[in-house]
Amino acid sequence: MKISARGRYSMQALFDLAHHSHGQPVPLHLIAQRQELSLPFLEQIFNRLKKAGIVASVRGPKGGYIITRPCNMVTVGDVLRLTDTSFYASAKEDPVTAKSALRADVKMNELLWKQLSSHITDFMDTITLADLCVESHSNTCPDCTCPAYTKGVQEQLDSGARPRCAALG
Repeated sequence: MKISARGRYSMQALFDLAHHSHGQPVPLHLIAQRQELSLPFLEQIFNRLKKAGIVASVRGPKGGYIITRPCNMVTVGDVLRLTDTSFYASAKEDPVTAKSALRADVKMNELLWKQLSSHITDFMDTITLADLCVESHSNTCPDCTCPAYTKGVQEQLDSGARPRCAALG
């Protein structure tokens, strides 16, 4: 699976926003500093997210960006579809051979790769910002817009009913 820099940075920036907002707007330049990302690049990303209604901007000296929905209503899939238009699964072994094989076997392309893409998309649609915050122990915001959800996820993780993310656990 290949996710572009724009897609990765979008998720990094939104995670930072969810973690640091505490119900208040967060200036984009602070996100850029903390994540070591280009401010103009983040401005492009946040313009797309704003047009889609995922974030809103607040003007003024205490302005910045806020997430407009509860974190458990924003999926990784939502964000990647908006910011990473080239999001796709790719062959890791030999991309050149895989590419020519895909051209040669249209049937395989239709059956296998479309299904794989569909499964990846479905999976991305199940992961929310709140999930990422809970798993990384970043759900400390007193003004969290989804406290019941994060509490439920934490209880599932603690009881073993839900497996932890392999990258974090």
